[in-house]
Amino acid sequence: MEWYWWVLIGVGVVVIGILKMKVWRMLQSRKNNKMIDDEDMD
Repeated sequence: MEWYWWVLIGVGVVVIGILKMKVWRMLQSRKNNKMIDDEDMD
């Protein structure tokens, strides 16, 4: 394979990793907010 395919694959892996981290943080934030809201209801 040409070198630029390896570069594209590397960039794709990095982008997917960044997106996964952002989604995971968003879900964690949402879960924390839900727990805080549930405590406020009591």
